[in-house]
Amino acid sequence: MTFVMSKEDLRSWLGQLMEERTLIAPTSTDGLILFQQIARVEEVVLDFDNTVLPPKGCFFPATETLFTVQREDGRINLIPSVVARETVLFGLRPCDANGIALLDKPFLAEPSDTLYQQHRDKTILVGLSCNKVSPECFCTSVGGAPNDSSHLDILLTKIEEGCIIQAITERGKALLPLKQAPQTEAQPPSPPCPEVVPVAGALEVIRQVFGDTYWSRLADRCIHCNLCAYVCPTCYCFDVRDYEDGGRIERVRTWESCQSPGFTRIAGGYDPRSSGGARLRQRFYHKLLYFAEQFGAISCVGCGRCVKFCPVNIDIREVVRDIQSLGVKGGA
Repeated sequence: MTFVMSKEDLRSWLGQLMEERTLIAPTSTDGLILFQQIARVEEVVLDFDNTVLPPKGCFFPATETLFTVQREDGRINLIPSVVARETVLFGLRPCDANGIALLDKPFLAEPSDTLYQQHRDKTILVGLSCNKVSPECFCTSVGGAPNDSSHLDILLTKIEEGCIIQAITERGKALLPLKQAPQTEAQPPSPPCPEVVPVAGALEVIRQVFGDTYWSRLADRCIHCNLCAYVCPTCYCFDVRDYEDGGRIERVRTWESCQSPGFTRIAGGYDPRSSGGARLRQRFYHKLLYFAEQFGAISCVGCGRCVKFCPVNIDIREVVRDIQSLGVKGGA
């Protein structure tokens, strides 16, 4: 089902959504475009390349209490965290929707992560297709597209008079104010074409370059700030800690990164990835090989955030090309 909605009707619709649900959308905060809970419709930004952080925090927050242990009258009660209110996640790009679908694979595999499942069940995804692409984008090289609707409930495409709205799922159709949005046969404009990166070629030879000195040379630049993991839509490393306050204990999950020194340290102090090269290699091998072996898809959506924000200019597109070149030359 395809509709056309004017700019005024779009604002009215968003206002209606806010009355019954939590609305999270791109907004400008100190000059940065971030997903935030919206208090006024006027805060929503529609003209942007992409947000600084992906919307994975709506499902896998940077810090989240998993459950609370309460001691009372000699008894111990375990109180799980609960997601009570339905959320509309508005304005995410197709690459970020693909990133959420990739996060589903580990978090929803049996036994599923209960809290993540609640976030997913109570969140409706309203995407915004890309009218232009950033220099860092390469979504089409990893199976995506600037107008990909695969993992969305609704897809919006901006046009001069407003938006063309495609209702993808029954859940999406139920969210739309159908009386205000006349159905149309108009087709969205053709999407832009991102850069082509030879990902398939790298995947064919990646096993050949595991022991190559390339990884230690590349790691000489890396400062292990973890920024690449935090801005990535598909990275999901985490740490779990318990915090006590009186007779109350909270178990808290927080974002971590395989680039952190000591992240893989085990009992007795042994660390199988003690060097920077081994940790940096792990990042790329997990994305391009290990995740694919386990879940059937590479763990990259081509959003380019890690390229844009890396302070030492480590570029996954260059790494993919280097892997292919080393493999062709018979890397060790």
